[in-house]
Amino acid sequence: MSSEVLSQFVSARDLLDAYEVLATPAEIHGVLAGLLCGGCSLQHDEWLSEFLELVNDGHPMPAAVTEWLHELFNATLAGLLEQSGIELLLPEDGVTLEEQLIAVCDWSQAFLAGFAVVQQDLSKASEELQEMLGDISNITQLEVEIEEESESEASFYVLYEHLKLGVMMAFEEFGQHPQPERKPTLH
Repeated sequence: MSSEVLSQFVSARDLLDAYEVLATPAEIHGVLAGLLCGGCSLQHDEWLSEFLELVNDGHPMPAAVTEWLHELFNATLAGLLEQSGIELLLPEDGVTLEEQLIAVCDWSQAFLAGFAVVQQDLSKASEELQEMLGDISNITQLEVEIEEESESEASFYVLYEHLKLGVMMAFEEFGQHPQPERKPTLH
């Protein structure tokens, strides 16, 4: 599965706008990542019903959006399984740092919502993960004020990498891994 879907924020936004989906690509990706990191089932699209309940009051999405959701889900799972880690679906270059920060805040809030749907007992989480989830919660409340551009960009990069680390930690502790396909045994 190609991770190209994770670098196509504008086309994702256009798709969602065309079908009047009220969530942003960042929010949708955050929810999917949260569901995966919380330990949602990977069997028979069970994740989709949890996703739809959270994002669309349980109503189905148009076929084109559902197809995109499957691509995004698979690319997100692949990123979580790779050692290089997950990439977040955020606005691409050419937007202001303020817009990127708003998208990170939205992504983080959506991640926590998706995670909480599946993983409701945080006492099972390691102390490090509980602290990291607290950090992600703090990200949702960032004040978006840009003072010095170059310093702010460096801070944004650190924030982005810290968020990715937290997501990977959550997946390590609670995420489901696909079962390898069993090949028939010949006797």
